[in-house]
Amino acid sequence: MRHKFWMFRKVNDIPLRSKFLLIYILSILLPVITINLFFYQRTSADIKIREQENLRKSIERAAGELLGMIDESVALSRIIAADDSLYEVLDRSYPSPVDYYNEYHAFLRDKLTRYMSANILEVRIYTDNDTIQTGSNYIVMNDKTAPLPGLKQLESTIGGILVVDYSEPSVFNPGRRISVIGKMDIYSSYATYAKYSKIDLDVNRVYSILNRETDSLQLRLVDSNNRIVVSSGERTEGDLSQTSENLISRESEDSAYTLEKSLGNLAYLQGWKLIGVADTRHLDRLLNEARNSILGLLAICTVVPSLLIYIILRSYHYRIRKLSRHMEKVRNERFDLIEIQEGSDEIGGLIRTFNMMIGKIHTLINDVYKLEIRQKDLELDQVRTELSMLQSQMNPHFLFNTLNALLVVSTKNGYTEVIEIIKSLSVLMRQLLSHSDNLIPLHEELQFTNLYLQIEKFRFGELFDYTFDVDPDVASLLIPRMSIQPLVENACKHGLQARKDGRQIKVTAKRIASELDIQVIDNGIGMDAGRLTELLRDVRSERPRNGEHVGLRNVYRRLELFYEGDAIFNLSSVPGNETMAGYRIPLSRLKPRK
Repeated sequence: MRHKFWMFRKVNDIPLRSKFLLIYILSILLPVITINLFFYQRTSADIKIREQENLRKSIERAAGELLGMIDESVALSRIIAADDSLYEVLDRSYPSPVDYYNEYHAFLRDKLTRYMSANILEVRIYTDNDTIQTGSNYIVMNDKTAPLPGLKQLESTIGGILVVDYSEPSVFNPGRRISVIGKMDIYSSYATYAKYSKIDLDVNRVYSILNRETDSLQLRLVDSNNRIVVSSGERTEGDLSQTSENLISRESEDSAYTLEKSLGNLAYLQGWKLIGVADTRHLDRLLNEARNSILGLLAICTVVPSLLIYIILRSYHYRIRKLSRHMEKVRNERFDLIEIQEGSDEIGGLIRTFNMMIGKIHTLINDVYKLEIRQKDLELDQVRTELSMLQSQMNPHFLFNTLNALLVVSTKNGYTEVIEIIKSLSVLMRQLLSHSDNLIPLHEELQFTNLYLQIEKFRFGELFDYTFDVDPDVASLLIPRMSIQPLVENACKHGLQARKDGRQIKVTAKRIASELDIQVIDNGIGMDAGRLTELLRDVRSERPRNGEHVGLRNVYRRLELFYEGDAIFNLSSVPGNETMAGYRIPLSRLKPRK
């Protein structure tokens, strides 16, 4: 198992930036470059193969047209050689030139012109009959006239037909000539004189055939003596200093392809061929276009993914680096939020979770800090209360001796009501100055509150009355000391002070559901909603604006101290009718005295 996941552990050790770089190089850059190079090689090879095929078709087309011209001339030569009437006239001896010209005008004049065509420039007949006059299409072979081209080769040729090329020295029509010469020896009865036919092909026609392919191919017509007869582009002639094979090798230095096509295997075309040299400019242009297309495609396939990879990498790497740095700060007890564009992906979710965690940590720190301050404030209030109690005990003997003297005097004089009040005040003062626990049974708190109300009853007389409504099963529950009497004192001082008669205070202590509910209700003047809101804010504030309602605030703070927010302090009022102050404590937080 350890060996199986060795590679994965190594990958986990690679930094994120390096991982993205490896993915980019191995999965995008190298495949794109490799595919485009392979595509370029295949495209270049296909272009070369296609161009080779086009060149082959071009040279075959040109060779076919040239062969058609030659075959047409050969066929005409054989037709002329088979005309016995022409034999008879040419083999006749004429007594005088007049006799010949008569026969010429009667028979020979238009005999050969009817064989003319677009591919044939001229048709002539050569003979050694010196009784015929040289002129027009008939030539007498003697020392005064030009010899028949290729006559010696024709004599040794099988078939009696030969294709020759030569330079015409004529003043009127000089230039290169291609001719088909043939023996006229079919009829032995007309063999007195030697007769030969010569059919001149139209060289301009040959030149136009070769020039049709100049866009992609330079064609050269080469004869049996390895001489250039006609060349596309310009008319060139002369002996070739090399063989055709050497010619191909030489041209290959400047051209990508050199093709050769023989015009045929017949005896009269033996050695005639068509050589084509490819125009590399056309091929180079096609290859350049293919290369530029591949390079453009390579640039697009490289730049676009590179840009996307950079944007994605920057998005991931920047946010992960931010997250890592802030986690280092957390390690150093610095809880800073990551203030960047989070995003909706997984990393954005991590950043949001981190910020939520930091926010909760801030809240917990603030809560703990506030609780510590509140705890200290409550402890300080408790210390101050105890100091006040201690200060009130400066001379307790003096206070109680004075009360006892008043009690003796009231007893001697029969002041019964004063006696009861002095007794109640004495008990009240003893409880105030006592060092009892912070938590006392509910019935003790109610007894202490009852003593205070008796004194208030003495003060107001018939104008004031009070009642208690207490469930017996909650009397033994422990509650904070001095948590009811301040509510009663506040009701007497603020609620009933402005009322002239019928002053009522009701103290209730009941079990409602799972809570102990204690309420002090007076029928005083009440207060409006604005005043009630201000009073509640003042009671719950850590820094009250004035010294009023200290009793309410002390009750609220003691409940917070003992029950940590589980106790609910409530204050409500109906203007002109009543005010109700109290609190609810969960029974789970209360324990009875054993």
